[in-house]
Amino acid sequence: MDTQDQDWAQVLGFDRLPYHTVDKRVADLLDMRGKKAAVTGAGGDGLGHAIANRLAGCGVDVALIGRTFEKVERRAAEIEKRWGVTAVPIKADMSDWDQVHRAVREGRDALGGFDIMINNPVMASAGAFDQHSKEEIDLTVLGSLTMMMYGAHAALEHLLPQGSGKIINIGAVAGRVQQPGLTVYSACKAGVIGFTRNLAYEYARRGVNVMAVGPGIMLKEDMKRYLVEPRNDAERAGRESIAESITQRVQLGRAALPEEVANVVAFLASEAADYMCGQTIDVAGGQWMG
Repeated sequence: MDTQDQDWAQVLGFDRLPYHTVDKRVADLLDMRGKKAAVTGAGGDGLGHAIANRLAGCGVDVALIGRTFEKVERRAAEIEKRWGVTAVPIKADMSDWDQVHRAVREGRDALGGFDIMINNPVMASAGAFDQHSKEEIDLTVLGSLTMMMYGAHAALEHLLPQGSGKIINIGAVAGRVQQPGLTVYSACKAGVIGFTRNLAYEYARRGVNVMAVGPGIMLKEDMKRYLVEPRNDAERAGRESIAESITQRVQLGRAALPEEVANVVAFLASEAADYMCGQTIDVAGGQWMG
C-alpha cells in the first residue's frame, strides 16, 4: 500500500482527540450529570452502596441492583433525597443469567438510558483449601468470577449497539497477592484482572471501555464489631488475618473506607479517565505495589 494515500490524521485518530476537555478543571470532568449507571450489590453497607452514592454525587442517575428488594429500595430512596438524582431499585439474583439480563434492561428502561455498568457481585467462602467442600468452591467461583461475566454480558447487550459506555469490574488486590484462607477467592480475582484486560481488548474499538478496581481491606460497620469483639473462632481467625495484613503488608497501616475505593470507581467512570483502558487499579494502601 502506498503510504502517501493514507489519511494520516484519520489513521492517528486526530479527529477523536478530546479537545473540548483541555480548558476544563478536573472537577468539571467529574461532573457526570445526564449519565445513567447500573450498580450491582448496592443494597448493603459496603462498596456497592458507596459507589452508588459517589456516582449520584457526580450527577449520575443510578439503578441499584440487589438480591433483597427492601435493601435496594431503602438505599435508592436515600440517594434520591441526598443527591436529587433518579435512583431506582431493582431486585435480581446476580447468579441467575436471566435475572441479570432482565435487571440491566429494566434499569436502562427506567432511567431512559445506560452508560456505566458497575459490576460488583460478591459471594465467597474462606478457609484452608483442603477443607473446602465442592459446594464452597463452586460458590466462590460463581460469586467472584462467573457472576462478573454475567453482568458484563448483560451490559454489552445495550452498550455495543450504541457504540459507547463503560464497564467497571470490582476485583480485589487478593488477585495479586497471596493470602491465607483465600486461595479460591484470590484465584477468581486474578481471573477478574485477566477478564477485564481481555474484554477491553475485544471491545474498546467498538466504543465500550472496560476497567477494574482492586480494593484491599475495607472496613464496614459490621466488621468493626467482630474485629474488636469476636464471638467465635471464625471471627477470631478473621481478625488475626486482617491484623497481619494491615501491620505487615498494607504500607499505609490501616484499612480503607468503602468510600475511598468508590472515589476511584467514580474517577474511572468519568471523562477524566477516558484514555485508560483494560487496567485494574489497586486501591489497597500499598498492599501490592507493582
